[in-house]
Amino acid sequence: MKRVLFSSVVWFLSLLNGVAHVGSPNVIFEGAAGPYPVRVIVRPPGVVPGLAEITVRALTNGVSEVRVLPVHARAGTEGAPPPDVAKPVPGETNLFTAELWLMVGGAYSVNVEVEGGAGRGAIMVPVNSIATRRLTLSPALGTLLAALGVLLFALLISIVGAAIRESVLPPGESPSRRRMWFARGAVALAAVFLGTALAGGKRWWDAEDANYRNNRLFKPARIDASVEGTGADRALILGIRDENRGNLGWTPLVPDHGKLMHAFLVREPGLDAFAHLHPRRRSEKVFETGWPPLPAGSYRIYADVTHENGLSKTLIGSIDLPEAPASRRLDADDSWRTSPPLTPSAPGPPGGTVVTALTEDLAMRWERPDRLETGREVSLRFVVLDAEGKAVRLEPYMGMVSHAIIRREDGAVFTHLHPAGSLSIAAQQVFEIRRQGRDGQRITAELMEKMCRLPPPSEREGSFSFPYEFPQPGRYRIWVQVKISS
Repeated sequence: MKRVLFSSVVWFLSLLNGVAHVGSPNVIFEGAAGPYPVRVIVRPPGVVPGLAEITVRALTNGVSEVRVLPVHARAGTEGAPPPDVAKPVPGETNLFTAELWLMVGGAYSVNVEVEGGAGRGAIMVPVNSIATRRLTLSPALGTLLAALGVLLFALLISIVGAAIRESVLPPGESPSRRRMWFARGAVALAAVFLGTALAGGKRWWDAEDANYRNNRLFKPARIDASVEGTGADRALILGIRDENRGNLGWTPLVPDHGKLMHAFLVREPGLDAFAHLHPRRRSEKVFETGWPPLPAGSYRIYADVTHENGLSKTLIGSIDLPEAPASRRLDADDSWRTSPPLTPSAPGPPGGTVVTALTEDLAMRWERPDRLETGREVSLRFVVLDAEGKAVRLEPYMGMVSHAIIRREDGAVFTHLHPAGSLSIAAQQVFEIRRQGRDGQRITAELMEKMCRLPPPSEREGSFSFPYEFPQPGRYRIWVQVKISS
């Protein structure tokens, strides 16, 4: 018998130690670029156009050069500028960094090329280029610029007055009373003209700002959840509301790990009940899923999807679920768990281990990092142990040795992780197929076939890790999923 098992751990990340996803926009990839194991972190700017920061850490020696190039989903590498050479970070070993402009909204791939003694390797890391915020001036800088603007206004109209009053007079001759009045009239007209121009400029700027807020600023897609049916036929209906347009709007989906949607239910406020579900599509923007045997309560819903243009999104919703038996409509890969609710207490200082029981004869051990800081890359390492304390062998769960879901207590951060990182594997496959020069018609058909074909079952050692950067301090719950054969 094959079972999907959960571990749940709680961690407090304090300020002293230190949103596709919610509140965690950075994309992390850990894997192989040819012969080189690397960890790539892309930190999007949050504004478009904007500078994204890319760091590439070679997890082996012998790397001499790293080059990076952003490629938009609508474009290709043909005609693109040459890649930027990432610079070594002083004081670090095998760490390279670069800044790249993301000029338009939509899906990008960051192409990473690594060179060294073992030859050349390359990997593509998909990233969303979305505007999530507006840059504002600090009060001090705003006051300074306003004062300079007033000074320039006064200087310009004074230049107009001087030009009318004295520019055509011979040296030493005083302007007449009539010319003085002409100069004063010219100053008044210049003030009116400049004032009108400034008012028009402000109206243009306000219109651009409104267009940015209404059409270019990313709006998280929402889920309208409802309950349909009774008894074992009861289903959870998820209707999608996406107000984004253009490159960020709703387009056809592609499967990730063989599923068009990965939905997660988290009971609030204690985060003591959790489900990982795989809704089936009823229509373009309506999905349905079975009813897991969870306790009644208020649940936050998160749903991960990937579009065929490479853009990935996390949809957000909520629902009050009544107590009900499990539905017959559940997917074979659906899983759920109940845990003790969060309490004000937290584990001890960093380092050491945390052990959580999975079954009577299985446990999962978290090897806590010595340092946990916001904005600092870290490996979250786990191992599954049997009753004798030996590592058990794991089977892939939807093509991955493990899945992890991280949520901050207040819901400000939600992330779905794999050992390969926080990127969408489906988006990575989209860009890989496009890199091979396939036309749009074949991309969708071949992509669907490739993504629905999961790797054949193979056992893995029970030890694994997830690369991550905690974006905010606070209390977090981490759910870790593994699959075993017993």
